[in-house]
Amino acid sequence: AISTFGYIALGLIVGYCSSESGRRSLWNPTVRFNLTEPEEESPWFFFHHHKDHEEGLSLHNVDKSFAHALPFEDVFPGMKVWADTLPTFLSEEAKLLSESSPFGSFLLGGATTSSSSSSSSSHLLYLVHPTAVTLLYDTSKSSSSMSEYSLDYFLINSGGFDAQINQAYCGVASVSALLNSLKYMKRFRDDDDNSGWTFDLPVDQKYDPYPYATQQDILLGDCVRNNVIQEGDDDASDGGVRVDGIFKPPYGLNMAQAADLLRCHTSDEWEVTVHEVDPSKTTLSKMRLDITAALIDPNARVMINYKRSEIGQVGGGHFSPLGSYHLPTDSFLIMDVAKYKYPPVWVGAATLFSSLSTVESCAHYDYPKAQERLVDNTSDGSTKHLFNPLTKDEYIESLNVLGCEAGYRGYVILKKK
Repeated sequence: AISTFGYIALGLIVGYCSSESGRRSLWNPTVRFNLTEPEEESPWFFFHHHKDHEEGLSLHNVDKSFAHALPFEDVFPGMKVWADTLPTFLSEEAKLLSESSPFGSFLLGGATTSSSSSSSSSHLLYLVHPTAVTLLYDTSKSSSSMSEYSLDYFLINSGGFDAQINQAYCGVASVSALLNSLKYMKRFRDDDDNSGWTFDLPVDQKYDPYPYATQQDILLGDCVRNNVIQEGDDDASDGGVRVDGIFKPPYGLNMAQAADLLRCHTSDEWEVTVHEVDPSKTTLSKMRLDITAALIDPNARVMINYKRSEIGQVGGGHFSPLGSYHLPTDSFLIMDVAKYKYPPVWVGAATLFSSLSTVESCAHYDYPKAQERLVDNTSDGSTKHLFNPLTKDEYIESLNVLGCEAGYRGYVILKKK
């Protein structure tokens, strides 16, 4: 007689074998490698039969779902985390599939320790798949619980994690997310009582009387205008126009400006530190130690300034908060504020280090005053387009006028003293 477990096992095997898409349906329910032949959509088939065509294979999106529209360059969820929860007769195949995929080998301890990376060697796992969600939890215990590194992920999401309102406001959106995640500590600055405050959050009329850091409102005020960026009405009494220095060269905020924006909205009880990741002075271990210590601390937050292309994404310099760390895979969770472009993503520590240790062309300059020197029409009647450069040469000239100095990207930690 076949036992109950035997019937269950038989049902699993039959269901698996009769599935229209075979391995794909079991191991990859959300993310597919859409190859040219439907029979060969399985990542297992691809890596075992097309190893010599990994770089040049043309992919196309048959399914137009959100998940399939994303660039899952080196992602495959057939990983050991799942294998350990499967019946014994399937666990060995799960391990085989894990080892045959780029991200699988990474999860099993095969990630490179080199500080250099590229889109072809980056290991990304986007938070649109159940596998990625499991990394937020500590599965080493008998009953899974939230990882000690994952508190920021939940606090940032619950506090007010808004998509950047345009493609230049990644730094502003990241600062807003960090401030909103801490707003439940109350003690906001009040116009009638400026004593004992912790945060200076604006009260937008849409949310009155509740303080909330919107991306427009946190750019207002004398502190921001004098120490971060020109923002607001320029000579409004004379019919002036709205000024937004973020849309002037060098465009956006650099890491020092983002840190100063945080300082404008926090009291002396808080410390904001900027860590430029110069690979000749900073190590991967130092970066990992700094960031994991902040992630464990409920009174600390981290945002990073990184280069997208170094982790295998499309784009250049970008800001986003960090939400978690997963020790077994040595990976960090980037909570991308460009939510219209990418979901949160797990990135290996070595790859993250590589993206932080990239050079920003205008990491240092005399902001915000230097932007006043950018003019399109000079006194002699010539036009240089420094305020609105139209060519690469004009942009470079704008950077020279600003006195820009190159520097490394890195991370900013906001921490209660």
